[in-house]
Amino acid sequence: MTKKYVMLADTTRCINCKACVVACRAEWDTPMGHTRDWVKEVEFVEEGQPQVMLFPGRCQHCDDSPCIEACPSGAAYKREDGVVLLDHDICSGCELCVGTCPYEARWLNPETNTISKCTFCQPRVDEGLEPACVNTCVGRALIFGDMNDPDSEVSRLLKEKEWQQLVTDEVSVGPNHYYYTAGQSIPDEVMPKMPERHLAGKAMEIINPIGVIGIGGMALAFLGAGMMRLVGRRNEVCTSENKEEK
Repeated sequence: MTKKYVMLADTTRCINCKACVVACRAEWDTPMGHTRDWVKEVEFVEEGQPQVMLFPGRCQHCDDSPCIEACPSGAAYKREDGVVLLDHDICSGCELCVGTCPYEARWLNPETNTISKCTFCQPRVDEGLEPACVNTCVGRALIFGDMNDPDSEVSRLLKEKEWQQLVTDEVSVGPNHYYYTAGQSIPDEVMPKMPERHLAGKAMEIINPIGVIGIGGMALAFLGAGMMRLVGRRNEVCTSENKEEK
C-alpha cells in the first residue's frame, strides 16, 4: 500500500516552547528572518477568563497544491506519499508559487535564490527518522506518520480523536496537517485566506483576457529562465567531472 504521510498537532499539548522552530532552523540552516515552521498564538476571553490557543504551523502538503499548479518550471512537485517538494536545480526563484499558498508557507531564500518551505524533513523521513520538529517536541504535541498504515500512531489517533483541518468554503485544497483542539472551534485568525494574487488572477481572467495572455508570456519567460538554470547546472557538473578525470 502506498504511504500517505500526515502531521498531527495536538493544540492542547503545545506549550509554545519553540523547540520545534529551533530544531527546524538547526536542521535546515534557515536564514535569519525566515522560518519553515512557527507557532501562532490566538488570545481570547471565555466566560470572563483570558484564554490562549497555540497552533503549530508549516507547509500543509496539500493534495491539491496550488503552488504546484503555479510553478512554471515544474520545480514544485508532490511525491506519491503526499510530500510536496521542490527541485532546487530547476527552481528559477520567480516566486509565482509564493503568492498562491493560502498558508503563507513559502518564501524566497536569499542565500540560494530558490524557494524554501517545510518538506516534512524528507531526507530524515527517507532514512526512517522523524522530522526534526517532531523529534524535539517535548510535549508530544506533534505526531508524524503514515496514515495508510493501520498500525501507525497517526492512524490510531485519527480514529480516536476528532481532528480538524485548516479549510474553508473558499480554500479547500486537501491539507495533510490535522489539528486537535478538544472540541474548540479553530479561530478565524488561523484559517487560510484566499491569496490576493489568486484573486487578482481570477479578476484578470474576467476583465482583461489580453492581460492573461501577457501573464502567460511572463510564465513562459520564467520557464525559460528555469531551463537555462538547469542547463547551466548540468554544464557545471560535466565540467567538474571532466576536471576530476584529468
